[in-house]
Amino acid sequence: MDLEFRVLQAEHGDAIVISVDFEGARKNILIDGGPAKTFEFRNIPRPLKLCLNEIKSKSEFVDLLILTHVDDDHIGGLLVGFNKPGYLSDLTKEVWFNSGKLVFNHFNQPLDDSNYVILRNNTGGNTSIAQGIKLEDYLEEKNKNSPLWTHPLIKAGDEFERFGCKFKFLSPSLEKLEKLLVVWEKKKAVSNTSGANKDYSNSLEELLLMDEFKEDNSIHNGSSLAFIFEYLDKSLLLLGDAHPSVIAANLKLLGYSANKPLKVNYVKVSHHGSKANTNDELLSLLDCNNFIISANGRHHGLPNKKTLARILNRFPTGNLYFNYPDLIGEIFSSEELERANFKALHCKDVILV
Repeated sequence: MDLEFRVLQAEHGDAIVISVDFEGARKNILIDGGPAKTFEFRNIPRPLKLCLNEIKSKSEFVDLLILTHVDDDHIGGLLVGFNKPGYLSDLTKEVWFNSGKLVFNHFNQPLDDSNYVILRNNTGGNTSIAQGIKLEDYLEEKNKNSPLWTHPLIKAGDEFERFGCKFKFLSPSLEKLEKLLVVWEKKKAVSNTSGANKDYSNSLEELLLMDEFKEDNSIHNGSSLAFIFEYLDKSLLLLGDAHPSVIAANLKLLGYSANKPLKVNYVKVSHHGSKANTNDELLSLLDCNNFIISANGRHHGLPNKKTLARILNRFPTGNLYFNYPDLIGEIFSSEELERANFKALHCKDVILV
């Protein structure tokens, strides 16, 4: 059967659901949950809750939940889903999550209240450190009754199998994880308006002429899980918010190169299409014609059109999928779309790979 692959409308975040058949049963894998509004807003069900309602109606489960990292736009919806009776607390069978305790224990470092400083993220809200602790505490309590979260620290080079699916992790590196061993200080909140940051008025050609890559330096994003997902003859590259240098280095360790690139059916582009998370080196290691952008365009100018220019420069007949289709007309001029060899498409609720 086909692999069912959903990229939910998760505001400025990620929420991905993969469903496969295994030994006569339907297995569902949830990767991230977007910010809180992805679950519900003012008691109105939003995409994550609606998807979980569908899973419940079929007497199915979230057989595996993967949290790539603890930024609000990846963990917020999961926290709400665990707090709502009858949802993730009842549906989830297994969790993969690099918590603070796992990281600190791996490096044999003490973890105490001094590490739990509230951090302000770029959206002006409380980020993830506090939220990650909430999820960690919940899972530890849940483990007292039944094993839910028993997985060791996950890092680049690890490979696992579940339900006939293979997971080959490309991020995070131990070096990136070690950067979490700090007392995280408060950061000044900045505006989450993105209009001034958008590069949509430039043509693709102009963006390439003035292109200069500078990698993301976020500690959180550097700790993001990213992996190759394989099921039968289908494969996906799911990059979370990972740093491209780490992904490229670990693809090379697996034997991939510009002459022998990784062939996948779809790539979920890192960090919502940020220009700091996709570069030419990474793209040169890939053989793919389908690139997915998970972003609503309302935070930090993401996706950056410069990222799309880099992708299309490498794959001129590629398909760009957007889970918020209104972005297509905002990013590309009608002239660009008319003369384009590429396609800009709506990432429908369900993709059959």
